[in-house]
Amino acid sequence: MINELVYELVQIPGPIGFEGRVAKRLQALLKDHVDEMHIDKIGNLIARKKGTEGKRSLALVAHMDQVSMVVQKVDEFVWFDKLGWIDFGNLPGTPVLILGAERDIPGVIGATSTVGRRDLGALWIDVGDRQELVSVGDPIIYDYPPRWLDDNKTILASHSIDDRVGCAVLVELARRLTKQPRHDIYFVGSVQEEIGSQGVKHFLREITPDWFIALDTGFAQDAVPDIQRTVPMRTGLGVRRLAFVQPTTPYPAAVNFASPRLNQLLKDAAGKLNVPFHVDVSTGIWSDHSIAYEVNPDIESTFMFVSARRYSHSPTEVADLSNAERAVDVLQQAIADMDSWDK
Repeated sequence: MINELVYELVQIPGPIGFEGRVAKRLQALLKDHVDEMHIDKIGNLIARKKGTEGKRSLALVAHMDQVSMVVQKVDEFVWFDKLGWIDFGNLPGTPVLILGAERDIPGVIGATSTVGRRDLGALWIDVGDRQELVSVGDPIIYDYPPRWLDDNKTILASHSIDDRVGCAVLVELARRLTKQPRHDIYFVGSVQEEIGSQGVKHFLREITPDWFIALDTGFAQDAVPDIQRTVPMRTGLGVRRLAFVQPTTPYPAAVNFASPRLNQLLKDAAGKLNVPFHVDVSTGIWSDHSIAYEVNPDIESTFMFVSARRYSHSPTEVADLSNAERAVDVLQQAIADMDSWDK
């Protein structure tokens, strides 16, 4: 069941630049459902299911990395900075895990002991007496355990829901595609999405698919009454028509226009299955689709929401995983419909 798979995957550390543990698990899960598979030099997991024709190809991409932090200095405490988009205001008191060379080191981000304010630019990690096991450059991740917020084990609260949900969708879709498709399908676990999609940039230098769909989670702002409520958490499935990012850290300036044909394909597939489906635009969101459009606009590409998450990039994101199950259904239908495409 895809819910249990997501629950498993969110517990595997995959900080930016150190996604190997996630890639290894995805390899094991995919090996019986694809024809070939390898990890490239930058760390992307690339699995290929051969089509009956094999002249054209579809790449389905989910990123394996999670927003993380990095050790900058070690003395009595561990000093660090963020990698990716993290709100420092969420961090005091947060349990973390430092991935050291010898072993993983648990710690907690320092918090005030009494009422008062602290300079949020001066945060540190307390690791007790294990400072000698920590080195500058070690990656750091959130260490809250996942938990279900309903009795049916559908609503999950956890870090790294972004984008282990997409990774689970890749695996479940590969399992279900027992019939050989007409076109080749690449199942790609990409690296370093959270700092500008370096993994997809490398992938597209090596392989040029005809079609590219980024499978990712999106913002569910239904807890905040503003314009971003276009994708509520419980029905968070859809496509993005346009995204634009201003030149801010950590994301470069980028604009990407989704393929109308791919968007219509996915929308029609959802309609056949009576699955609620949204179309949105965004001014300020980066994804693997952004770099695909930038590297090669000739590739028909789009961004598909496989779930919507609340409290993005925080220690405990929340998502309704029934959306992930629906996403697999929609993609399976879309691939069947795509078999009739000639160009």
